[in-house]
Amino acid sequence: MTTPAARSLTPQEVDAFLRTPVVARLATVRPDGAPYVVPVWQHWDGRALYVIPRAKSRFVDYVRHEPRVALSCADDVDPAHTRVLVEGKAEILEGPVVMAGQMLDIANEMARRYMGPDGPTYLARTARRPRYLIRIVPARITSWRGGEWHPRYVAG
Repeated sequence: MTTPAARSLTPQEVDAFLRTPVVARLATVRPDGAPYVVPVWQHWDGRALYVIPRAKSRFVDYVRHEPRVALSCADDVDPAHTRVLVEGKAEILEGPVVMAGQMLDIANEMARRYMGPDGPTYLARTARRPRYLIRIVPARITSWRGGEWHPRYVAG
């Protein structure tokens, strides 16, 4: 089996990948300067990523303190090892509130994507618990696919 050569993804491939149930690792900065990374479900609308943390999620305070964040989305199963790194600024749009409107629409879409057709049933059981809606607007997106090393790592 040959390993595909490393390359960047096209914008269309990035869009398609971020619309899959890939779990994002959200990196924030604690007030003491230490990094904090948490796995999150994400929703990509083609321009921004959204996350919907619970009301008592620690990282919400970290976003308030320092809105610059990064999200790492990686397929560790497929041999092509698709990766997308998003660096940007997080904005708390609302919360903590009971889900409604845009937040509920996004949460239902994520529940279907990550859990299948019964996802909204799971969500309905916790829908009255307060959450935040956070939008992350990318300042930079870096992507790659392929098992071979990028030439910059092997060139003398």
